[in-house]
Amino acid sequence: MLDLFINNGTLVTPQGLLRAGIGVQSGRIATISADNLPASRTVDAHGLYVLPGLIDPHVHMGLGAAHGQGEATYASDFESEAVSAAVGGVTTIITSATFGRSAESVLARMQRAKQLAAQRSVVDFKIFPFLVSKKHVEEIPELLNEGITNFKFPLAYVGQEHWRQPGMGVDWAFLYRGLELVARCGPAALAMIHAEEPTLGDFLEARYKAEGRDKLSAYSEARPSACETMHIFAAGLLAGELGAPLYVVHTSAKESVDAIQYLQARGARVYGETCPHYLVLTRDAEAGVLAKVNPPLRQEADSERLWQGIREGVITTIGTDHCPHKRTAKEGGIWEAIPGFGSIAATLPLLVSEGVNKGRISWELLAKITSENVARTFGIYPQKGVLSPGSDADIVLVDPSQEWTLTAGALHSACDFSIYEGMKVKGRGVKTYVRGRLVAENGQPVKSLPFAQYVY
Repeated sequence: MLDLFINNGTLVTPQGLLRAGIGVQSGRIATISADNLPASRTVDAHGLYVLPGLIDPHVHMGLGAAHGQGEATYASDFESEAVSAAVGGVTTIITSATFGRSAESVLARMQRAKQLAAQRSVVDFKIFPFLVSKKHVEEIPELLNEGITNFKFPLAYVGQEHWRQPGMGVDWAFLYRGLELVARCGPAALAMIHAEEPTLGDFLEARYKAEGRDKLSAYSEARPSACETMHIFAAGLLAGELGAPLYVVHTSAKESVDAIQYLQARGARVYGETCPHYLVLTRDAEAGVLAKVNPPLRQEADSERLWQGIREGVITTIGTDHCPHKRTAKEGGIWEAIPGFGSIAATLPLLVSEGVNKGRISWELLAKITSENVARTFGIYPQKGVLSPGSDADIVLVDPSQEWTLTAGALHSACDFSIYEGMKVKGRGVKTYVRGRLVAENGQPVKSLPFAQYVY
């Protein structure tokens, strides 16, 4: 007898939509069947779409309300934000582990990060380090042996105070060496970049401050599209030359989509990620300073190009850049506010409401950009990312017609505000399963002891 059988739903599979049931045994999908099969628990999914659990490839645990408290912040974030993920239909997160001193070994930090997360999370996870020193880069082979497969090069933060120590910082020679090692280590390794040229941003920020400009739109103008696109183009050329895969996080600009498309056409293995906030908000967002983020929100033409890029297969994944800051982090005006916000539980309803229900994307494409493509890019397919026998039973049931309002409280994050506050959406995850275990139902977490696994 099966542990769980979900029947009468519309399964979203790589082969298309399928009216069938899905059987779960020992945490994995055991069968896809048109027949009703006996099980300890049976769930009627009539009128619902059945998707593989979402995989968020871009999360920042350790940057929450207790920012600066090291391991304690990271652990606290995992306790709260894994719950928020589950409520939003996200069953696996790929997160940075931002604690400890930048100069220290990232290998030891990643080992500790895995322990802390496994003790606190109700969703599965992968982690990645920021590489900002020669020592970090040379640890790539050891990190791979530890199951750490993706490595972020923060090109945008050259000159930041904590990376001004001797021998630290990310320049083009540093990235070149990192890409060489990633290419040499084979298909398991993946380089990631935050693309934003920083010196131009510093120059324009100083100018607009002097002019007394203090709106979200001014912040966007101080970090123009060219800053992002020039980094993507240059890094993509290097990656193509060296044969290294390159993952571009939070693509925000229409010119950047064009650059990624050009690089892909030349044979470079460049993968484009964007975020829901770039798809549904602009620099005139009502949230104002709360919506400060790097890269910044842009204009409607950028949003439309990103949607088009998704349909073209240029933008292949959706991440959130989730940072569970408190409202107090946004005090002091647009230039002083800390960039970033929590939003992991909003991804699914936004993409259903603004994507599927408005005809911008299909259900099949939704599943690809939120699950299958992420799993393939990060080397965890088909364990994750697909409704198929043998895969983990990470499943979300979605009601496409449920109308509700996004609020900070409804997202169940430690972030005490939402940039989507008051936005009416149509579509909601009503049940979330991680390896066959129910972790969220009807917008509420299901109380559960942590049982997360590290995935690689």
